[in-house]
Amino acid sequence: MGNIRRIKDAIVRDYPAINMEESLAAAMQLMAEHNASALVVKKEDHLLGIVTITDVMFSLAANNEPAETTVGSFMTTCDLIAKRGTRNPCAQLDVHQDALSAIKVMYEAGVHHLVVSGDQGEPVGIVSSLEIVKLLAQS
Repeated sequence: MGNIRRIKDAIVRDYPAINMEESLAAAMQLMAEHNASALVVKKEDHLLGIVTITDVMFSLAANNEPAETTVGSFMTTCDLIAKRGTRNPCAQLDVHQDALSAIKVMYEAGVHHLVVSGDQGEPVGIVSSLEIVKLLAQS
């Protein structure tokens, strides 16, 4: 791992998007159709958060009715990790940071997905722990 791997090389830009008013059933269907472990939650073009497979599992375990439960009721709202020790469920990382930094942020936040921001602070994609491991495994 002599070469520094940048998080921008692990970004998956085409995570499917869902509206927060859609149902848990719709989120599960979209994940299944796209073989995705996360969905971007948007209102118009504004990123509100993400829904991960863990969010779906917790919602189902809480006996929420898939057809009646809205994504907004169980999604992970995106917040920044403001300082060391703060645990926010949807962490954000700059596109130019290295992959090891991403792993550290994930560990600190207790998450497996990060929203990646571009040069202007705009969300440009999501990266998962699996994608980071794949990036680090490249020779």
